[in-house]
Amino acid sequence: MMQKLGIFLIMVMCLYTGAVTAQNKDIKEDAAYYFDGKDYKKAYELYDKLSAQNPTNMEYKFRLGFCTLKYPDKKGRAIELFTDIKKTDKSADVDYYLAKAYHINYKFDEAKILYTQYLLKKGSKINEEDKPLIEDAKLGLANCNNGNELIAKKIIADIKNIGSPINTEEIEGVPVISADESVMIFTYAGKKSTGGLLNDALKPDAENGTYHEDIFISTKTNDSTFSAPIGIEALNTNGNDAAVAVSPDGTTLFSFISNNDEGDLYISTLKGAEWSKPERLNNNINTDAWEGSCSISSDGRYLYFASEKAGGLGGRDLYVSEKVDGEWAPAKNLGPTINTQYNEDAPFIHPDGITLFFSSEGHKSIGGYDIMYSIKQDNNWIEPLSMGIPLNTTEDDRYYVINAQGDKGYFSSNRAGAGGKGNQDIYTVSPGILGERPILALLKGNVYADDEPVEAKIEVTKKITNEAIGPYYANSKTGKYLMALSPGNGYKIKILVSVAGFEPIEEELDIEKLVKFVEIKKDFYVYSPNYVNKKNQKSVKSILDSLLGNVASVETFKNDAVTKTNDVVQTPTTAVVSTGPCNGGVMPDFTSLKGKSLNEPANYKNLLEIAENVCAEGLIFKVQIAAYRNPENYKYGHLSQFGKPEIIAYPDGITRFTVLQFSTLKEAEKARQKIIAKGQSDAWVTAVVNGKRYTLEELIMVDFLGKSVN
Repeated sequence: MMQKLGIFLIMVMCLYTGAVTAQNKDIKEDAAYYFDGKDYKKAYELYDKLSAQNPTNMEYKFRLGFCTLKYPDKKGRAIELFTDIKKTDKSADVDYYLAKAYHINYKFDEAKILYTQYLLKKGSKINEEDKPLIEDAKLGLANCNNGNELIAKKIIADIKNIGSPINTEEIEGVPVISADESVMIFTYAGKKSTGGLLNDALKPDAENGTYHEDIFISTKTNDSTFSAPIGIEALNTNGNDAAVAVSPDGTTLFSFISNNDEGDLYISTLKGAEWSKPERLNNNINTDAWEGSCSISSDGRYLYFASEKAGGLGGRDLYVSEKVDGEWAPAKNLGPTINTQYNEDAPFIHPDGITLFFSSEGHKSIGGYDIMYSIKQDNNWIEPLSMGIPLNTTEDDRYYVINAQGDKGYFSSNRAGAGGKGNQDIYTVSPGILGERPILALLKGNVYADDEPVEAKIEVTKKITNEAIGPYYANSKTGKYLMALSPGNGYKIKILVSVAGFEPIEEELDIEKLVKFVEIKKDFYVYSPNYVNKKNQKSVKSILDSLLGNVASVETFKNDAVTKTNDVVQTPTTAVVSTGPCNGGVMPDFTSLKGKSLNEPANYKNLLEIAENVCAEGLIFKVQIAAYRNPENYKYGHLSQFGKPEIIAYPDGITRFTVLQFSTLKEAEKARQKIIAKGQSDAWVTAVVNGKRYTLEELIMVDFLGKSVN
């Protein structure tokens, strides 16, 4: 009986062992598949199982360790694994991989010792197959020296995951923004991708398919919040479609498309609310080699791009092409100051035209691609500077852009321990640039014909040389325009409306001695001869006078009243004249709040303390509960107790929802708190003066109607 039982157990064990062996075979095949396909996250999970079941199998352990070098979330385990491997494997290559493990974990001194040890073991007789590792070890030594230098002067920077609704559990990357941050376009891959799960032939494959890249867009719904992103149908196909750059005014988009080749750059333009189909750039930009990232200057004259074409200084180099007679001219290599023997990629030319950001494996990189910047002085680029740690990491850091003001940057990363929501997320960093911020005038607003938004061409010329820049365009649906103008010049601005029967408007702007960034909001109006409700169209000298504190040395636009918010000035479009406090009292002093953001809690609290009971004739306060470009997406049933909201579509393309109205800020704030308690956390108070909407910052600039508003 015992003998029979023993045979039975042996049979069971054999069956079990066979099942495990078969299972391991399947896991091994899958692990090798993902490893060869460079999907190191999935490969890590499988090799972790295989290595646990076969702790003496060095191949499994090595492949698991290699995955940790490529999978940022698990890089902390790399040192442990390669240290364990080194106990039994004394080869030089193990020194290299252990050095790499220390390197990516910022243990630069330990990495330097092992890189040096590896190079000494290899000696002077180098086999062909060893050359890539040897070159990388030499680069690693330089990276570690750079790392020690940058750690000693670590930058103080506020890096934040941009969060919902932009980031999801899926892939979001390569953010590009308009100069005023009103528009963000980025590349997405996930459940919302066109076509769903597709195989290599772009056919539906729910089992083995992958999600392909699409281009998504989001707009600012208020001063700080982006709307839920949507795919741009005209640009997205079943293949991979990636956004790589957008013009500062947000109307020209560059994308990267690979059609059975290395990949080329394409261009699309925004007409009204529709994007045109992508068109391939000419052969002075695109070649048989890879061209995959670019950036356009604010005047549309220069295109900076990365290419792997022959004749460069390294694998990928940066080039620039000038637009001549409407066509891109032959490109010029940016030269050895910018390009190195290693890869350079992802250029971004700031709207000031003289500050260039890019990513490099050379210069002061601490490992992989790092973000650098250079400034053009006397028509030459200065030696590039690193954006430092913590923006730069030992992984790849690319696709960095900043706003016109220079106080905020955007980038995408799969960095570990940074609050990420998915495989790759979009982040912000403040400040956006080290040292002095860019100096320029950002002029924005809308063009109206007979008080309706209209398409317009805006011609800009430099007064001294009569050199034309641009042209710029106002959107046919919203009338919106945006342009960035550099200091040191006077400009003539001519508004040409696309509709017949309207005379052009001409104004002048002199910012030769501008010493700081300014953002000016100016709406332009043209009228047909028989239009009866003409507005008093004025020029705008006092916009910059107010913004710059009436600096006499800065001659600017001519003559207009303004309001100011954090170096953003706005010209009201409806003339309103107030008669002072409605109770006959004296208005409080708003000096301490002028020009300050009410997004800062301390500033808003101060406003409530000094002005909560102030009232003025023609002034009412409302609680704004939402602002959307696609208002049909907003549901307000949870606020039904406050009555049906007033819904108004404004000329800027944003529909705003408000409820209730009060004569004092105190009453409006009480209502706002009740609305917040009902789940509308982003409710805020806005003002209306004789039917015209004002922000509270604008109201402060006119002392709550203690003085006239024009």
